[in-house]
Amino acid sequence: MAAKLQIHTPYVLQTLPRPLDGPDRPGRYVAGEVFGQKQDGKRRKRTELAVAIDGVAVYLYDVVSSQSVTSYLVSPQSVFTCAPYSLRWRPTSSKTVTRYTYVSLSTKTVSSAAATREIKLFKEETSESGTTTTTPGSHILRCDAPIVNIFASSARASAASLLSDEGPHHDLVVVVADGTILCLNGETLEERWRASSSVLSKELLSNSKSGLHVDFAQPTSAADIAEGMFGGNHELFGVFQEKIHREGFNPDFLVVITSDKSSQTQHLHLLALPSEREAQQTSNERLISVFAAPLPSEPIDAKFQLDVRSGTLQTLADGVISTYAFSNGIPRLENKLRLSGLSSFIRLSKTSVLTATTDSFSVYNPVYRSLQASTPVDAEVPSNRFEFVTYISSREIAIGIDGANLTAIQVEAPKNRTSKRRAEGLLTDAIRRGLPRDPPCQKRARAEHFTSAVLGEAFPGSTDASWLEWESNSAQADELLQSSDFRSWEEFLAEVFKVPIKANKGDTEKGTLTNGDSSSGHMEWEWPASRADYARVDRRWVFYAISRIFSWDKQSEASSGTTRLACSLPESSVLNYLVDAGHLSTSNIKSAFKNEVLEIDGADHIIGAETPILLAQIDPTMELLLGYLSGTQLGPTELVSSIKLLLRSLGLFEDSSKALMRLTEKGEGAEDPETEAINLELDRAEEELEITEHYLGGHRARGLGVAFNKLAACPPVATVQSLRRLFKLEETIGLMNVLRAELIKDGWTTRYLDRTATDRGSGESGASPDGSIQLIADLMSRCIDSVGLSGWMASDAMLAVSGSHGNNSSSSLDDSADFFSQFQAEVSVALEGIMEAVHLQGALAEAVSYAKRARKALLTNTNGTNGMTAKNTLPLGLKTETRISTERVRSGGEIVARSSRQIGHFISKKRGAYSVHRISEEMLMGGAGRGIEAAP
Repeated sequence: MAAKLQIHTPYVLQTLPRPLDGPDRPGRYVAGEVFGQKQDGKRRKRTELAVAIDGVAVYLYDVVSSQSVTSYLVSPQSVFTCAPYSLRWRPTSSKTVTRYTYVSLSTKTVSSAAATREIKLFKEETSESGTTTTTPGSHILRCDAPIVNIFASSARASAASLLSDEGPHHDLVVVVADGTILCLNGETLEERWRASSSVLSKELLSNSKSGLHVDFAQPTSAADIAEGMFGGNHELFGVFQEKIHREGFNPDFLVVITSDKSSQTQHLHLLALPSEREAQQTSNERLISVFAAPLPSEPIDAKFQLDVRSGTLQTLADGVISTYAFSNGIPRLENKLRLSGLSSFIRLSKTSVLTATTDSFSVYNPVYRSLQASTPVDAEVPSNRFEFVTYISSREIAIGIDGANLTAIQVEAPKNRTSKRRAEGLLTDAIRRGLPRDPPCQKRARAEHFTSAVLGEAFPGSTDASWLEWESNSAQADELLQSSDFRSWEEFLAEVFKVPIKANKGDTEKGTLTNGDSSSGHMEWEWPASRADYARVDRRWVFYAISRIFSWDKQSEASSGTTRLACSLPESSVLNYLVDAGHLSTSNIKSAFKNEVLEIDGADHIIGAETPILLAQIDPTMELLLGYLSGTQLGPTELVSSIKLLLRSLGLFEDSSKALMRLTEKGEGAEDPETEAINLELDRAEEELEITEHYLGGHRARGLGVAFNKLAACPPVATVQSLRRLFKLEETIGLMNVLRAELIKDGWTTRYLDRTATDRGSGESGASPDGSIQLIADLMSRCIDSVGLSGWMASDAMLAVSGSHGNNSSSSLDDSADFFSQFQAEVSVALEGIMEAVHLQGALAEAVSYAKRARKALLTNTNGTNGMTAKNTLPLGLKTETRISTERVRSGGEIVARSSRQIGHFISKKRGAYSVHRISEEMLMGGAGRGIEAAP
């Protein structure tokens, strides 16, 4: 079953104040991430968010606690042009915390025609005593275009400065929409250097540079670009004298996406920010353009998201999410995902994106074009203004702004994943969840690649039409069931499950149902010849059928404290279908009653233990249980419960202590006590086996065989846990006795020399399969592990107590101790048999190996003669010699026959220096060293 993500219901973190409208646009909210930096110089994203509200203030919110951390007021005429940037600095040797919050403001008054561009800093220091001091600062920028991005660069940080507690030693980089890039001092906001738009425009092919506009800008490092966008090829950065390394020389970079209105093109630029020494130079070329590549043209209002480490660029325009991958820095379109009503998206991983529409939040896999999870939004308040801000991977929370609300969305990973943040990008997670492919976006491929509709078919319930149809049909089926019209209800489900039916007025047989009305006859379904002939059905109907056939007994739950599964329609043909088609698995039953078992611990073990018991109660002949064991994928709990039920039906668990004592009691009047005890034990075991075979008939025997084979394939640890959970101590020992009887029956405990004439005359037809010994040994080993040392000691005491009722104390102690001696004797016999097998293998290994080599030589011999047929004895040393060809190739490619002298010469060259052999005529004619005999 494919893993499923779960999107929890969105909740509101904070209700934001209403923004004030600006002179030329309505008020809005802009939000940015908050970073933390310690003395080591590394920056980490915090679980906080900086939200700027036009004309009001800048708020810092903690996502985990949903509380406001701090706020900074601005003038009512201020309009924020881009997201704020906040940096939290905390030195190692001090508890003083300093926050640097930068915002970009555009202020336009009535008297002035042009807007004033301003960078404002809110520096907040919190001492060890808890007192907070806020120091504002501002800097007026000389630029006409608005600011599109601001971020803090660590270019001024050095090894010596990192060891001091003076501050983070950072600069503020400002990116203007016309391509101008400025660098300000992070403390004083003084301008350090300025790079004109010519750094970006010189890479463009167009002659007119007046239409240049910056659409996207993001800071990163050289190591991330080299590994993510260039595939680890560091040689492309030839502009640096030092080698780029993540822990060494790793300069700051800036990724910029620009568009040119005159040429209608877009480009991606990689810019290297100058270091502290380069920034102090008088040259204007401080900013280095390392790389530039064209991008497919996107609309002006397109939204970009770039993950540099994985080398993935995603854009959203006109309801289409386009994904680009980089190969040596060149972007290449991988896929397009078209969604109706899409307003915003956020990247969760390389194979998962979280999208927001007017009515739902959904997670899509753009690689396989599949829907992973979806949850509806509040239908009473529809909104198409939702905008994602960030995704906190450590908490698996996506944050966005919905109108005036700061909203959080929890995306929970599947519980069956070893890592909770593992990307759900497997092909199995996309089966039956695919989206219809847009024909213009299809990749180049042959037409037959798209003939399969498994991935293209929508997952049942993922579309509105299929969901409405399912609700209508299920309501119709419930009406038939509530009106006690069982015949029509079965006909309806038979049509859903695609099983033909026919009316039968005869006696009740398999698949019949009496609906309580004498006027209506019985129903009989026409079952297919094999389980593979069953048609594929919607799993929702399987869950529906299970929930109607079975029910939870609430009274039993209240009295005993455990949930009990009950059958409401035991004679229904739907029950036979669920069992025969293999749909009655524990996972399906749990899904059908997901609301009832939601708060129950160990629901899988409860369902697995009680389902075989319930089927045996419905059908005492065990035919239904046999079909359940044969056709359903079962775990250790279900198999152990079925084995216990079948053995109990045979009477093997009624009085296990007596059965065990009968196997271990000694005979009287024997001349050799030890030998007589072993023989008597074998006789008793054979008697028990005959009694068992008398009762083991039909479905019980087949059911035990199927259960034993499936249980041996289960994990050993889970099997031992199930045995300890469901079996009592004496029942486990009784199961071991059954396995010991199987060993005796198959002749695994009998010596080869002690076999009777009947056994020897049976031949291969009476021999047991070689795989049975491995199965029995595995199951017996797991039984021994489940009992444990303490269990054997308790069994010893139990035998002593059971024997004291009829005998004295000393006799019971002897009998209990004799059990271990008998068991040790059987183990010794098995060990002796293994040693004999090893000895036999050593004696026959060379002969068998020679026979294999001789057979291989016989198959490759074209003359058809072989030394094994010519001589009755094996050659000395058991060696097979390679055949000497009777033909040879002369110069020029002529094939001629070898003479007898040449053949004899080659044979003599292969003989040892001190060996004497007789070369016969047959050997000269055959050639391959046949007919060689040692000289007397």
